[in-house]
Amino acid sequence: MASDLVRTQANPVRDLFDATAHHLAIKLTCRGCRRQRILPAAALWWHFTRRGIPDWLRDVPKKCRCRDCGKRGPTLDLVEEAPNDNSLPLPDETDWKRELRRRR
Repeated sequence: MASDLVRTQANPVRDLFDATAHHLAIKLTCRGCRRQRILPAAALWWHFTRRGIPDWLRDVPKKCRCRDCGKRGPTLDLVEEAPNDNSLPLPDETDWKRELRRRR
C-alpha cells in the first residue's frame, strides 16, 4: 500500500502537492455508504488551491462530502491505482510548473 511506502521516505507526503509530485492518487471512502472514489491528487490539489483551502492531508477529509448520502469526513488513503473519478479538472501545465518553481 502506498501509505506504508510514504511513512518510510525521507521526505514524507504531507499535503496534496506532495502526493501529486509522487504520482499518487487519493482514495476517499465514505464512512456511511462505503462508496469509494479515486481522484487524481493533482485535480484535488488544484481544486483546493483555487479556493484557498489548505491542502494538508489531515485536513482534506473534513472538506469532503459523499455525493450519495451527504456524510462528511471520508477515510483517505494514498494509492497507486488509476483514478475512477474525473469530475474535477486538472491544472494546466503552466500552473503546475509555476507551483513547482515556487516550491524549490
